[in-house]
Amino acid sequence: MGRTSFSRKTIWKSHHSRTNHRVKRVSLMRCSLVFLLLVFTLGLPCQSALPTFAFVKDNFAPSDLKYYDREGKVLQAKRVRYDYRSLSWVSLQEISSDFVKTILFSEDKKFFQHSGVDSLAFVGSLFSSLRGEPLRGGSTITMQLVGLLDPELHIKNNRRTLTQKIKQIQRAIELEETWTKEEILTAYLNLVYFRSELRGIGAASMGLFNKEPFLLTPNESYLLTVLIRSPQAPMNRIVQRGCSLKKQFEEDRFQSCQEFDLFVKQTLFRTPIFISKPSFAPHLIDLLSKDQPYETQTTISLSLQTKILSLMQENLKPLESQNVDDGAVLVIHNRTGYVLAYVANQGKKSKVQSMDLIQARRQAGSTLKPFVYAQGFEEKKLNPLSMLNDAPIDLPVFRGIYRPLNYSKGYQGKVTVTQSLGSSLNIPAVRALSYLDMGKFLNTLSKLGFKELAYPEFYGPSLALGSADITLWELTNAYRTLANGGKFTKVNLLPSNSLNTEIERPEGEIQVYRESVTFLIQKILSDREARALSFGWESNLSTPFYTAVKTGTSQDMRDNWCVGFSSEFTVGVWIGNTKGEPMRDVTGVSGAGPIWREVMEVLHQDIPSNPPTMPSGVIYDSNKQAYFEIGMEELADERGSKHREKVPPKILVPADETIYAFDPDIPVNHQKIYFKANVYHANWNWVLNQKVIGDASIPFFWTVEKGIFILELQDQTGKVLDKTNFEVR
Repeated sequence: MGRTSFSRKTIWKSHHSRTNHRVKRVSLMRCSLVFLLLVFTLGLPCQSALPTFAFVKDNFAPSDLKYYDREGKVLQAKRVRYDYRSLSWVSLQEISSDFVKTILFSEDKKFFQHSGVDSLAFVGSLFSSLRGEPLRGGSTITMQLVGLLDPELHIKNNRRTLTQKIKQIQRAIELEETWTKEEILTAYLNLVYFRSELRGIGAASMGLFNKEPFLLTPNESYLLTVLIRSPQAPMNRIVQRGCSLKKQFEEDRFQSCQEFDLFVKQTLFRTPIFISKPSFAPHLIDLLSKDQPYETQTTISLSLQTKILSLMQENLKPLESQNVDDGAVLVIHNRTGYVLAYVANQGKKSKVQSMDLIQARRQAGSTLKPFVYAQGFEEKKLNPLSMLNDAPIDLPVFRGIYRPLNYSKGYQGKVTVTQSLGSSLNIPAVRALSYLDMGKFLNTLSKLGFKELAYPEFYGPSLALGSADITLWELTNAYRTLANGGKFTKVNLLPSNSLNTEIERPEGEIQVYRESVTFLIQKILSDREARALSFGWESNLSTPFYTAVKTGTSQDMRDNWCVGFSSEFTVGVWIGNTKGEPMRDVTGVSGAGPIWREVMEVLHQDIPSNPPTMPSGVIYDSNKQAYFEIGMEELADERGSKHREKVPPKILVPADETIYAFDPDIPVNHQKIYFKANVYHANWNWVLNQKVIGDASIPFFWTVEKGIFILELQDQTGKVLDKTNFEVR
């Protein structure tokens, strides 16, 4: 292997008479004068410098992009150049010594002796030119290499001009002054064309023989050497030249060309062979920067990627009858943000193999609820034991009234924030959202990486139930922010320096929430008792180690989500169908949940998951058996006693002495009056003409009746906090 020395035979023999020899000597003298002129020309300055070996190697462009997993295994390959076919750069040590010897014997016997030009061979070539024959032959490997490197020296009309030949000599001598012989030979074997589109020894060896260059046999070496000289020559001429080379090279060992003839024909009649490209993460190429090198290591674990694809396919098979035909899974390492698995669809079983379902926008369902409550904690308007009323509610929206329902169509009455979030109750989430500043909430979602949530008035209260379109990519990293104590960083598909390097502070870190806020959310999402109202004590969301998880199902059952985290990893799962049709009887627990749990179990086969440590800003109340942010222990209602003390309760709508009239164009039972106050409380009531008509935890819609009315806002003791008079005619 590598550079090989071998005996050199004298190839110049005299077959002419003494007279002819005298004529030849005169001709050679004339050629020598011409050659001296060329040498003088070589002293002229060059217009541009030749590239260095390092530059040529670094800018070598294979026809295929290759992506490797975190352990160096080929993960994905994709052809991007169609003007030639080349593989990775091959060092001289990776090439068969048989081939190296053969190529030097055929192309440049004095390669290790000359300084770029073989004078005797060149004079012979020039002598042919002076007789009017085509200028060919005599080019050393160094001269051929500069012809490949310098566009001005590219062959035109199947031959180089005399001017090009002179410049080629000049360039070859310059190259020999700055490159080593090994560098010259290595670059030549990687850049030279063989047959058809095959460029470089790597592509030629793999394409013609389906083997690496270090495994080339002598016969294979003869064929490749002939193809360099005449890549598109007819089959019989290739056989003839290859046999001649074999006979010269093997000398006494040569027997016949019959076997070689058959070998050449079998090889060249085949279409170039290339092992099918690995395709374990085909959508990664579209995500990664186009400026990446042709060989790129990623953070993906190939073994994990294939396991998840397999278990996802197994879980989706039974759901086909329920109109579920695809899914996606994303796994992120919490601390580093490294993406460990990127399963964008079912792969070969997917009906839309080209579609990246991790980046597809879908309705979020209930998966945004943790961020609603986190915002309430952040603004100190709620705590885990704040009471929310799970009862029918009508909310004014741009085009009428919004009336949310729970998934079960039933109601639980007064529930805590912990129960509401843990059991994914819809109506309490809508009530909680009504206390937030929508502009600030959307700004927080933007900091979490949700990109297309721009207009608060567009979503309204339905945002708490997932009316917004998001991607699994955005959602999973937002949950990772909850796992990381409220610190948001971007996701990484490329390792920084080394996969073993500790990252103390990821670049671009944003503190979205207080650590104490995310601790409270973590405790709720990991609390089986909090989930019991809707999911029972044991479900597909339960794991034998610490995890926090949330499911979601979009309106009309079109999307099914399950997203959650352990102490080490965050996993996001989406299932549904790509036609946008509803699924039948599929929930987060029965659909995406089992996949999420199995992925978590694979991740934690040998790695423990530890519950979060209580941060300094949190206390535990043993009497209430709940965690609170310090100073928020007494906030056990929806808005907080401290807030009410600062702002006296006041009825804003209707204003005192307002007169309403029925609209004859609207059905009577559709006409309502909106009761609104400046502050609300779960234990307060709306009282109309001394009759309780609803709780005052939110605004209220009253079906219109004719008459004179007194509207009062009363606390739980019956004390009148404010009142107003109005009339309906």
